[in-house]
Amino acid sequence: MTDFNSMRLNMVNNQIKPFAVTNPVILNAFATIPRESFGQFIIQSAIYTDNILYLNQKKKFESRYYLPAAVFAKMIQIADIREHESVLDIGCLTGYTSAILSKICDTVDGLEQHEELVDIAKENIKKLGIENIKVHQGSLKDGYKKKELFDAVFINGSVDLVPQSINDQVKDGGRVVTIKRDGQIGYMVILKKAGNYMNQINHFEITVPYISKDFIRKSEFAF
Repeated sequence: MTDFNSMRLNMVNNQIKPFAVTNPVILNAFATIPRESFGQFIIQSAIYTDNILYLNQKKKFESRYYLPAAVFAKMIQIADIREHESVLDIGCLTGYTSAILSKICDTVDGLEQHEELVDIAKENIKKLGIENIKVHQGSLKDGYKKKELFDAVFINGSVDLVPQSINDQVKDGGRVVTIKRDGQIGYMVILKKAGNYMNQINHFEITVPYISKDFIRKSEFAF
């Protein structure tokens, strides 16, 4: 029988902590949320590895993936997510990233474009008794509009650009957290909102696939 509790502790101690993640709230979230409960369409033996986790056990989701846990943990720490804040989680898949964020901030709105994944995410979250997450179906590039603006927006994958529709959903002083491509190289970035401007700060280098084709800059040239 697989000892997921030991594997989870190993993930925290040997993947996340060595990546200079020291915030105890973040470490506790990764130590307590069972990643295996969100492992639909993922090879079970890979659940706690330090690689990108593709949902490659179902054809239509095979290009979708979870970031390595250490990378996501580092992004949360750099973004300085606080317990009173509201977060939009774009590309929440089966709900794992939203569940992690729910232990760190006040409320989470998860967004996923596939109805099947939305239903799975809702069920996974319900089974764990997490009550501060709402999962919505919709286009990832459109974000999720509600009356109150978000303190932070996470986009779980690489982008060339962040659509204005998403920037408009962030409070003044809030931030968009993602991985932005610069040619073949990617950087984890914080885009902090100041009035009508989004000021970009680059952090660590990391290259992962695009979250979807909607976030790829269209070529100005046609051949």
